[in-house]
Amino acid sequence: MKHVNFERPTNKTTRNFFGPRDPILDEILRSSLLQEKMPTIQIDDNAGRILQCLVMLHKPQLIIEIGSLFGYSTIYLARGLSKSARIISFETDQNAAKLAQNNLKSANLSAQAEVVLGDALYHLRSIEKDSVDMVFIDGAKSAYPEYLKAVYPLLRTGGLLIADDIFSDGDYSKESQTETEAELRGIATYNRAVARSPRLFSALIGTETGLMISVKS
Repeated sequence: MKHVNFERPTNKTTRNFFGPRDPILDEILRSSLLQEKMPTIQIDDNAGRILQCLVMLHKPQLIIEIGSLFGYSTIYLARGLSKSARIISFETDQNAAKLAQNNLKSANLSAQAEVVLGDALYHLRSIEKDSVDMVFIDGAKSAYPEYLKAVYPLLRTGGLLIADDIFSDGDYSKESQTETEAELRGIATYNRAVARSPRLFSALIGTETGLMISVKS
């Protein structure tokens, strides 16, 4: 049997397998990055497909997302939802939040996806415990441990917890120019916490920057 050298997936290799992005996603990505000048820190296409698959398999009724940016990951998550389910996404940047809501409208997902402007840690206080089926964390890396503390009691037993950028080789320069060490500490602390928690069963998925998947028992 011929040996095949598998490398970490990129958007190019994803397109080699699955073909071009669908026109809606491609237009949203192009307009958000080129016209609106959003930073190029959105999830990669393979990670987006994984998120959508996980939603389709897990069948959550309520998803919480921390960090909308311009809504690229939000769209993938929302596309996997049933018609009765919804996602609430938190974003601290006003321009990004507005663009995310517009992009969700373009993707015909406004009825299921809500973008809330503000600090997720503040808004999460008002959410009922054990009421959330799935959480996706992709906010400030230095705050990952605080996000974990905030969402853990909200997540029901059997709920799914996903965090992005788990192994970015220590390079968060595109996302921050001043907090690299704080971000590294935040990611490392988060990884240790979910790996050692007796009530979280966790595994890594090898996307471009890594997804940590945890199930609450």
